[in-house]
Amino acid sequence: MRVVVNERLVKRRAETAQRAMTIGMMMLLIALVLSFNLRYIWLAYLLMLAGVVLLNWGVSSGNKWLRKPRIDQELAKALKGLDHGHRLYNYLLPAEHVLLSPAGLFVLKVKQQDGKISCRGEKWRRQFSLRRLLRALIEPPLGNPSKQARLETDKLRRFMTKHLPGVDVPMQPVVVFINPKADLDVVEPVLPAMSLNALTAYLRSATQERMAPQETLQALANLFDEQAT
Repeated sequence: MRVVVNERLVKRRAETAQRAMTIGMMMLLIALVLSFNLRYIWLAYLLMLAGVVLLNWGVSSGNKWLRKPRIDQELAKALKGLDHGHRLYNYLLPAEHVLLSPAGLFVLKVKQQDGKISCRGEKWRRQFSLRRLLRALIEPPLGNPSKQARLETDKLRRFMTKHLPGVDVPMQPVVVFINPKADLDVVEPVLPAMSLNALTAYLRSATQERMAPQETLQALANLFDEQAT
């Protein structure tokens, strides 16, 4: 399987997250020093508030762009058993993670949350825990992964309509949980939803059920590779 990553975007986002954390910490330290002088107490509060916001944003962004391994690296490792007919594109298209396979396109909506997560049709729920409460400021909420996956797929479909008009491209959004501590309880989901460990088997099964025309797959590969240059 070939893996293509927008390394320039990854580097830029990682540097931004690192700067945000550094500046946020500096603002908090300055606020602490100023707080000992009552004449500057109002400035200390302003710097403290701004520093907390910036630091939290930096940590949250860093969890995505600075973590090792990154999401794209975990996907690549989990899918390395797929043959050369598969290409994984990361951060290059309107959807963050897109797999081009003999069966068409799979839009992988990756979620990092852990804990007990349940899905009943369209409704998602994550069990409350004290640990989750403590991490609320730096961890993105679960939201509705099914809706998020459809939105990314719609963006990709509009992109395809613009660049390859008239080409019928099979697209399947898939919700993937990469955290090994995620305990999934999924019943009749509106979209396929699974752990990272189950993804390869699902993709192989989907490829056996349908095959996209070779000329369509080549046109997609050419278009996507252009985005990486």
